[in-house]
Amino acid sequence: MNNLQDYSLEELKKIITNLGFPAFRAKQIFDAMLNGKDYADKINISKELIEKLQENNYALQAVKIIKKVVAKDKTTKYLFKLFDGNVVEGVLMQYKFGKTLCLSTQVGCKMNCAFCASGLNGWKRNLTAGEILSQVVAVNTDINGTLKNREITNIVLMGTGEPLDNFDNVVKFLKLVTSEEGFNISVRNISISTCGIPSKIEKLADLGLACNLCISLHAPNDEIRKTIMPIAKSYSIASVLESANYYSTITNRRFYVEYVLIKNVNSAQKHAEELASILQELPCHVNLIKLNDVPERGLIGATDAQTNTFLNTLLRNKISATIRRKMGDDVTGACGQLRNSYIEK
Repeated sequence: MNNLQDYSLEELKKIITNLGFPAFRAKQIFDAMLNGKDYADKINISKELIEKLQENNYALQAVKIIKKVVAKDKTTKYLFKLFDGNVVEGVLMQYKFGKTLCLSTQVGCKMNCAFCASGLNGWKRNLTAGEILSQVVAVNTDINGTLKNREITNIVLMGTGEPLDNFDNVVKFLKLVTSEEGFNISVRNISISTCGIPSKIEKLADLGLACNLCISLHAPNDEIRKTIMPIAKSYSIASVLESANYYSTITNRRFYVEYVLIKNVNSAQKHAEELASILQELPCHVNLIKLNDVPERGLIGATDAQTNTFLNTLLRNKISATIRRKMGDDVTGACGQLRNSYIEK
């Protein structure tokens, strides 16, 4: 299957002309697919062109919503089915400033962090740029958005998978979703969450795509980090923070440190003091995260009292920090949980 959402408008023009049709037809197809239309829908494309596209196995939509679960706080979890039968998930979160969509970048995850459900069923493959974009199209259409009047205001690559492990496809997706003829979402409204692959962080900085960089740190030292994040055996905290600082210097934007608080692992006051010491002088903000319960992992989240003490310790040490609002907990809000339950059934 060839996914047309993998291509920019200029690339699409070449495909259409190679099929023997005028280039202006590409814009009609481009608009139709970003408006969530498929061949069976009423679209402004000739029957002859549709038949030619189908003969060459070109698909207008790469994913299909097969399940949707809405939480009490209106957070919505989506399960998407891919052309090969694999499934990935996304989460739509509603804030006062707009609607944020959390996307997956891989089918499964290689990182296998101890607090996350994404790696429980292993890694299958990377998503293409079009498959990532198709998640945006599907949800935007589902909530009555269009290409010209999109409902989605912010995007976070924080779902299943490590975005920088799928570097080329993620970069292509960023170019597609920020293009003026496409959804035209500002890079300032896009966040990329990574376990920390220093060379890829620096490469992303050099490309000039100044998205919000979020470092999944979750530990104040390498010893603790190695027990909950296998990637820490390859990259030290010092090397990850050095690359994040480089990213900040090149893009002129601060980065974010994500820190999930786990009882008896990384949530004591001494850990907060240690974290503050390694972040001193760095242009960052810390997002403290209350652990979403993943029964298979057997970890327990820090108490509210421990969380508040941790926060106040960071603030006292002049580290910018907040506690992230917990959303979608009643609909298996943690990354990978909806997908895993579907696979088990």
